[in-house]
Amino acid sequence: MWKVILLATGLFAISAAGQTTSSSSGTSSSGTTLLFSSGFEGSTALLAPSAFYGNGGWQGFVGIDSITGFAWPPNIWGGGPTHFQMITDTTVDATTIGNYMVNQIQTVTGHDGNPTQALFSQIKQGGGFTQDPLMLQPVSETSDLYIRYWLKHQPNLADLMGVGQVGTGWNWRVVFEWKTAGDYRVIAMVKRDPYLNGGNLYWNIVGDNEANGGLPYQIFWESNNTQVPVPAGEWIKFEVFWHRSGGNDGRVWMAANGQGLVDHYGPNMGINNASINRIMMPNLYSSTSYPIYQWVDDLQIWGGFPSDAAPH
Repeated sequence: MWKVILLATGLFAISAAGQTTSSSSGTSSSGTTLLFSSGFEGSTALLAPSAFYGNGGWQGFVGIDSITGFAWPPNIWGGGPTHFQMITDTTVDATTIGNYMVNQIQTVTGHDGNPTQALFSQIKQGGGFTQDPLMLQPVSETSDLYIRYWLKHQPNLADLMGVGQVGTGWNWRVVFEWKTAGDYRVIAMVKRDPYLNGGNLYWNIVGDNEANGGLPYQIFWESNNTQVPVPAGEWIKFEVFWHRSGGNDGRVWMAANGQGLVDHYGPNMGINNASINRIMMPNLYSSTSYPIYQWVDDLQIWGGFPSDAAPH
């Protein structure tokens, strides 16, 4: 039986990015192609962490989702791996990585109130750049993309990100990122800052050049959304779309629980016109103390806005 995902009806749709090539692909009433869909059901499984390289390693997926019919890993933009990059602040190997972080497929109560399999990720300890991104690494960039998934943060998120009196600092938690091969990044975060939104959680979306290319840091644009709530311990439907361009038709759009977070138009190519080579959907990464954890379910990737996307 299909999982039901209730979304607000979109106002228009982008033409399909490619032809439907198998019975597991689907096309919305608008014609946009569904490139991948999985709720981590059926034979979907995580492989053991491997390919360690000092302070990190990789963990991939195998299997076919019995609900959607799609097989892991996704075949997006010419293929390439989709896996966790498990990054720590110390040397780890197969026998010690579990002391720092873990990824599991668990049976939990889903966003519709029914039992479901979902992806659980936890970082137990660490520091610095310790993070656990679910990363798609395409071999090329060939189209617009729309991605959505359901995300549930740990119940004590607000307390964990708590700030003291004004002047004592702020905290952040990454929700989504994409990076090019060195010159452009889009990142969405939840933040808590004593100077903004009365010290309550809010959404922060940034376009910058922090893409591991060694460039002097530059922020191209930034948007803070204090109107859309950030619920802790509840499922959040997160949606993102982008159209890459060096002109004013470039676009980055995001929504949470059917409400728009940002709709930024303008150039979104870096100085080297580099292609996107990492899409983190999502990244478990935070400035707070540990442990940090979250669940992800019902990941979908489309060639453009599906008909049931949030208003756009």
